[in-house]
Amino acid sequence: MWDHDNFMDSERIGFDARYISDRYHGIGRYGFGLLEALSRLAKGRTFVVFMGKDTDSRFDWESLRCRPNIEIQTGPWPMYWPQEQIQWPDLLVNNRISLFHSPYFVLPLLAPKAIRKIVTVHDLIFDRFPEYMPQRWSRPYYRALMRWGTQQATRVLTVSQATAKDLWNYYGTPSEKISVVTEGVDRRFQPLSDHDQLQTILQKYDLPQSFILSVGARRPHKNHAALVQAFALIRKATSHDLVFVGPADKRFIDRARSEVDRLGLVERVHFIDWVDERDLPGLYNLADLVVLPSLIEGFGLPALEAMACGTPVIASNNSSFPEVLGESGILVDSTQVGDLANAMENGLAKIQLRQRLGMAGLARARHYTWDAAALQVLDIYAEVTQFNE
Repeated sequence: MWDHDNFMDSERIGFDARYISDRYHGIGRYGFGLLEALSRLAKGRTFVVFMGKDTDSRFDWESLRCRPNIEIQTGPWPMYWPQEQIQWPDLLVNNRISLFHSPYFVLPLLAPKAIRKIVTVHDLIFDRFPEYMPQRWSRPYYRALMRWGTQQATRVLTVSQATAKDLWNYYGTPSEKISVVTEGVDRRFQPLSDHDQLQTILQKYDLPQSFILSVGARRPHKNHAALVQAFALIRKATSHDLVFVGPADKRFIDRARSEVDRLGLVERVHFIDWVDERDLPGLYNLADLVVLPSLIEGFGLPALEAMACGTPVIASNNSSFPEVLGESGILVDSTQVGDLANAMENGLAKIQLRQRLGMAGLARARHYTWDAAALQVLDIYAEVTQFNE
C-alpha cells in the first residue's frame, strides 16, 4: 500500500462532481461518498472538484468545502454534449490537473495524454437493455462515448465483478485494465433504537406500522411492476403494506403505479417520491423486509444500506446482487412473480429467518466502507501515476 499523504504531494486530482446531484441518485451517492473519503484520507493531495449547475440537496458540501485540500470549480459545463469535450482540455490544463477521475462513464476525450484518466463504470444497462434509452438517436452516441472512454482511460473502475464481465463482453475491455472497487455504505445506516424518532418518521410520511420497502427510482429495469404483482398475490395473507421510495422517471410509463390501480391496491401501496436523507436510515429500520427485484444492477447500494440497518433483503438473483448479499439475503428469480411472492410471504411469516438474515446482513455490511473503497482507489491513483512517470 502506498503512503497516500507523502506520495506525489504536488499532485492535483480532478474529480467530476457534476453527477453529484439530485438527478443522479446512485451515481451521486457513490461520487460524494468516495470523494469525501478520498479527500479525508489523502490530505497531501489536492482535489479539484468540478461542479455543474444541477442542484444537490442530499450531502454535506459545507464540510467538504472547508477542507484545505479541496478546491471547488463551478461552471455551466454541459454533460454528454460535444461542447463538453471542447471545454475540458483548457479547463484541466489551467487547473494543472495531473490525474482526472470521472465517477461515470464519460471522460474528457481530448485531454492531453500526460493527464492520467480514471473512469468508473457502474453498469451496462443500456447495452443489455437498449430499449430503456428512450431516444433512439442517443444509443449509438452513448456506445461511442463508452467505447472511447474505456479505451482512453488509464484504468477502468467497476463496482462489481458483474459489470467487469459485461465490459469485456460488450467492449472487449481487457481484464488487466479493470479494477473492481466495491461501494461503501455511510455510517448513518445502522440499527436505530430511538422509538420516538422512528414513530416521528412514520407520521411524517403517513406510513403504517408494518410494511415492505423498496428503494430506487421507478425505471423499467427496476422491475417494480413485478413487485406490485407479487404483493397482490400475498395481500390477503399479510397485514403489511408495500412502500416505494424514489421518484418515477418521467421518460417512462410508471408501470408500478399502473399495476396498483389495475389490481385495486391503492390503499395498500404507498409512493414516496423523495425523502430527507436523514430519514432514510429510519425507513430501512422500520421496514420488515426490503425487496429489490431489479433486472440488472451495477452494485445495488440499497441492499447494502438495508443490511447495514439490520433489515433482511430479498433481491434478484442476477447481476451484482449475489456478490453484495452472499448468503446474507434471499435471492430469487424476480421475473417469476410467483417465486417473488413466495419469498416475500416466507420472509414475513418466519420471524427467526428475518432475525438470522438481519444479523448476517449486519456482519457482511461492515466490510463495505467508503474508507476501504477510497484506499483502494488511492492505491490505483498511485499505481498509474508511477507507471506513467
